[in-house]
Amino acid sequence: MNRTRAVKYEAIAGQLDKEKDIITMVSCNTCVRLAKTGGAAKMKELALQLRKDGFQVKDGFVITLPCWDYSLDNVTLHPTINTVVVMGCSCACANIAVHRPGVKIVPTVVDRGTVVEDLATHKKSFRGTKR
Repeated sequence: MNRTRAVKYEAIAGQLDKEKDIITMVSCNTCVRLAKTGGAAKMKELALQLRKDGFQVKDGFVITLPCWDYSLDNVTLHPTINTVVVMGCSCACANIAVHRPGVKIVPTVVDRGTVVEDLATHKKSFRGTKR
């Protein structure tokens, strides 16, 4: 599982343009949800805050593994969407950029490392940075 750290709201909003950006949101429903930096509830919370602050958030998608190539095959963005706010790891951001070239990607999390669980003992170990 990929561990992530949430980016501060001000840093996310600072990458967005209220006049030009037509936004959809994509959240991972696996790693970032388990890390409590994404998932349906966090995506709704962020979308509501962005809308309250005047940003044009049109819709959102919760995807089980947006980092996997095939996971975006059934996601259709409205033609006016030019910005995707991504609650997913760097792999999810890269995958969305490959599938939707020319769309602005705004990440809301930073990768921290990987949590590995021994299935026999259920002992978890962390490999990565503590930042």
